[in-house]
Amino acid sequence: MKKICVCGMLLCSWLAQGQLLLSNGTFDQNINDWQSPSVVPTWVASDGAPTSGNGSIEFSDNFNNGSSIYVDSELVPVTPGYRYVLATSYKYMTGSVPNGMSISIEWFDDQENFVGSYPWDAYFNMWQNTDQWHHFDQHVENIIPDATQARVRLWVHQHSQGSDDNRGRFDDVILFQDTVFVAKFEGQ
Repeated sequence: MKKICVCGMLLCSWLAQGQLLLSNGTFDQNINDWQSPSVVPTWVASDGAPTSGNGSIEFSDNFNNGSSIYVDSELVPVTPGYRYVLATSYKYMTGSVPNGMSISIEWFDDQENFVGSYPWDAYFNMWQNTDQWHHFDQHVENIIPDATQARVRLWVHQHSQGSDDNRGRFDDVILFQDTVFVAKFEGQ
């Protein structure tokens, strides 16, 4: 029991030093601050990952043309040279398994000009059980020159044929500024 308390206190201390950037990544009350130019996301009040419970965001399409659909978070400030934690819970339902699901970060400069996407290939394991929440996390360094803003992009990749309901759910989306500053040492 003492080990659990000490680990919990250390985790809380570590989290208190970093900075959680997204204003609505848990979707507990709504899906405000998330948008898409091509699909209409839905708030699912009755289904959320066990971490936070209440609510998730879902989006789908039935194009069946092998394309990808996405939903974006709001732009948030980032600091060049810092490491970030990118994480989410995801779920796909029986009967509507998409071709894939993934997450990326879009980076922007001070004038909101797009300057790069990294990571752009963080695909989830789609061979896991359907109708269950799964977790993904990754450390990401702000390596894009001039990037001072970022947004998280959630992806659902559609089949080219066969399934007319390519649907995915996300919850507990995190973009967290780690306390680690990344710099090169002299001579590198």
